[in-house]
Amino acid sequence: MDDVFTVLENGHREIKRMFRELESSPNSANGANQAALARRRQQVDRLIAEHSQHESAEQEYFWPAVRELMANGAQLAEQGVRQEKSAQQTMADLRNIDPQEQKFEELLRTAAQEIKAHIDFEEQQVIPALRKVMDPQRAQQMGAQIAQRKQAAAEGRGRPHAAPRPGALKGTAQARNAGGSQRQQGQQGQQNQQGQQQGQQGQKRGQQQNRQQGQQQGRQQAQQNRDRQEQEQERSRGREKPMDPMGSGR
Repeated sequence: MDDVFTVLENGHREIKRMFRELESSPNSANGANQAALARRRQQVDRLIAEHSQHESAEQEYFWPAVRELMANGAQLAEQGVRQEKSAQQTMADLRNIDPQEQKFEELLRTAAQEIKAHIDFEEQQVIPALRKVMDPQRAQQMGAQIAQRKQAAAEGRGRPHAAPRPGALKGTAQARNAGGSQRQQGQQGQQNQQGQQQGQQGQKRGQQQNRQQGQQQGRQQAQQNRDRQEQEQERSRGREKPMDPMGSGR
């Protein structure tokens, strides 16, 4: 069973091999046809997947061990993770670019430079120093964990997709852009609908308040009318009351 150092170095060799393969294959600058560009897209997608799962395993197992066991481990781990995140961002940008565009090859060269520099940093500075302080049994255990994780990730990706037909790559990129625009429009439409619903609810509440106020005013007016009628009736009874005959002779 390979230890963690052998597993990581094997992963580095595989990533370097994939870059060499891309460097020697036709591209848009040297007249590659649609079929060749489709294969190049697949090669890059496999490279992105391989790099992603490799760095994910390092961030889960390797760099925590570096922080724990080495005197300057925190500084080394911080530098290594920073390099990995920069390369991962370049890879993410590369995923959204069509191989026919000039930007694709520029990003690919940038990714190659970043990843090769990161591999050199690990193999020349970090791995030799960590090998001296890590218990061999723990190194074996960590190597098994990373190997199992890589195998599970590879099986999760399933069978490779068929190569897209010639001319499909540009349409795929346009579809991604259209999809993003549609999502934005959908979100805007949902916000508008919510605003309309809130406005209708506010209008209903206002109408209900107006009805309540009108009913209250009507009740108050009716009560005032009843009070005036009662006062008039009392005054009328006072005028009609007969005089006391005894009082008239005094």
